[in-house]
Amino acid sequence: MFKAKLAAQAGAKFKAKPLLTPNELEFLGRLEQAMPELRFCPQVAMGALLDPAVSRKDGRAYFQMRGMFAQKIVDFVAQNRRDGSVVAIIELDDRSHNHDKDAKRDAMLSSAGYRIVRWNSRTKPDAAAIRAALIPASSPVEALRTTAAKI
Repeated sequence: MFKAKLAAQAGAKFKAKPLLTPNELEFLGRLEQAMPELRFCPQVAMGALLDPAVSRKDGRAYFQMRGMFAQKIVDFVAQNRRDGSVVAIIELDDRSHNHDKDAKRDAMLSSAGYRIVRWNSRTKPDAAAIRAALIPASSPVEALRTTAAKI
């Protein structure tokens, strides 16, 4: 509240910015075309995906753990359209990505049961590679796609 009041008093101005870079927007189209049976959500806060595995009653530990991911964003979340379950977390790595920081983020997401798929932004996969990486043959989404193809 204090910061908002300070900004208002100082006559701070804000401007809109694009949700996605041109590279991310192109890749989102690629994902949607390759896997129409999935929903792709871009720029998802890790706070929407993770919750500390400690009681809120232990406020200090809870908020310390939450602080580890509260300001972090994943590039894309792939969801099963039928039930909303998360199929994968997708990261499009460019030169701004730091391997050590990415490994820590991946460890947090993996510990919650998420599968992380990373692609280099310069050598983005084609539709077949996207399908192969996102949908293992034994998955419910693959069964859904196979059933839909038979209809």
